[in-house]
Amino acid sequence: MTRDHKKRSERVIPFVTDEEVVVVRSEGKSPALAKMMDLSETGTLVYLLGERDFSDRAGASSSLAIYHQGKIFEVPAIVARKDGRLVAFQFANPPEEVLRDVQGKLIRMEIEWMRLSRRS
Repeated sequence: MTRDHKKRSERVIPFVTDEEVVVVRSEGKSPALAKMMDLSETGTLVYLLGERDFSDRAGASSSLAIYHQGKIFEVPAIVARKDGRLVAFQFANPPEEVLRDVQGKLIRMEIEWMRLSRRS
C-alpha cells in the first residue's frame, strides 16, 4: 500500500451494540447517526456515520437521542468541538431524570467493560 493511499483511506468504526448508537438532532437539519466513543456525566464524544455533512460549529445547540436498556432518552447538548467525523458534545443542563439515565448507562458500560476484561 502506498503512502498516498494510506492518507486517503476512510476509518472504519464497527458497531458493537445498539447501546452505542446516538441520533444527533439539530434544528432545521436532518438527523445524523453516530457511534458513541466516550461518555461521561457531562458529555460525550461521537463518531458520525454516513455521508451527512455535519456543519454545526462549536457552541451550536443539538439534542442527542441515546438508547439505554430498551429506552431512548433525549439529552440537550452543545457542540464543544468538532474534528472531521468526531464531535464532542457537552450536555446542556439536562433534567434530573436524564442525568439518572446517563449515570445508569455509565454504570452499565463499566459492568460490561469489566465482564469483557475478565474474558481476556
